[in-house]
Amino acid sequence: METNIREADTISEALKRFGTPLFLFSEKQLEEDYVRIRSALPQQVGLYYSMKANPNPYICKAIHRLGSPIEVASIGEYHRAVSIGVPADQIVFTGPGKSREEIRACIDGDVFCINAESVQELTVIQEEAARLKKKVQVTLRINLKTTRQGSRMASVGIPTQFGIDEEQLEDAVKYALGHTQLKLIGLHTYQGTQNFHLDYYKESIPGMFAWIRKLKDIYAIPLTTVGLGGGFGVPYFRGDDPFPIDEFGKLLSEEILKNEDLQLKHIFVESGRYITSRMGSYVTQVLYTKQSHGKKFVIVDGGTHHRAFSSVMGRSFKAPLPIRYMLHDRKDEMLEEPAEARDGFIQTNIVGKLCTPTDVIQSSVLLPGNMTMGDTIVFPNSGAYGLSCGNMHFLSHTLPKELWVAQSGELHDISWL
Repeated sequence: METNIREADTISEALKRFGTPLFLFSEKQLEEDYVRIRSALPQQVGLYYSMKANPNPYICKAIHRLGSPIEVASIGEYHRAVSIGVPADQIVFTGPGKSREEIRACIDGDVFCINAESVQELTVIQEEAARLKKKVQVTLRINLKTTRQGSRMASVGIPTQFGIDEEQLEDAVKYALGHTQLKLIGLHTYQGTQNFHLDYYKESIPGMFAWIRKLKDIYAIPLTTVGLGGGFGVPYFRGDDPFPIDEFGKLLSEEILKNEDLQLKHIFVESGRYITSRMGSYVTQVLYTKQSHGKKFVIVDGGTHHRAFSSVMGRSFKAPLPIRYMLHDRKDEMLEEPAEARDGFIQTNIVGKLCTPTDVIQSSVLLPGNMTMGDTIVFPNSGAYGLSCGNMHFLSHTLPKELWVAQSGELHDISWL
């Protein structure tokens, strides 16, 4: 996280005013990362914000003001998007398990489209649209066959609850065309999250345009829309290279040019983690330190219930990105974990305050041997899949504050849960 004033000063002020644990979200970093991805994409390609990454209303509104429509995956996210002023025609509703009530609400609210993931779901959409006497725009999510791996959490080319297998796609198309309340406008895919190279996209993007062309040719459907997924990787471990977003933009431009005769009006990608991850820091303070069977433990006042990805990082064989810290008697200086062993530093397991041995936030961290009660530990890249993604009510601990660090350096409490 970067701010216009020194990070140590910002965090020291936050500690005095709000205590810990807490999340800090940098407006400056958010805007830089949003502009980074937006400028790499072809101008005609829409960039939807996947609200699940960070559904804080203040942050969602900031991202919408930057120009993003919103992708929602629940009725709660839909209502939140509407409440912050997102027009319904800038909302896409996705997810494999939409309830009848959720579908009805989104049809009634006139969302841009519902991204259907099965024929059974199309049946429910048709029935609810008929009850409301409305015609609803739908896209079909494809579970593409793929020979290339690209994601650490794949959701295509495998048995999955997501999307419609290619072998079943034409059955879904025929169903949509045979029911008057459904207006099939296009196709969508999502390959999974945390992609770090282009191999999958080199296969999936031409494949999606090929399917659009095939369906237009066979069924003479005036398809207008194609969603090409996202999942652009953000480094969490040492050695991770950033996703090549500029090369992705060039690939996308080339494929759009090859397929401009399709006259697609609505081509979009989606992103959540890439936009929000780096803006956030998770700030904790040391409660206790101890030795146990030859290992050093630092117990902090937060835990994996606030930052779900920590439960992966804490038990991973890969080395996470270095944490930062402030010693209680040097609050004006932010220090960073060294890259390799050095005198005075001890491999330490940072654990939370939960009554479970799984509450390991980060293991084998090189921390000063004199780290003690009252010192501050800061975890980077904590802007995505944090508080709302964690088991935050476990043991009924007080929820951390969520603070917005404005471009001016001012702190604003934007807590909402």
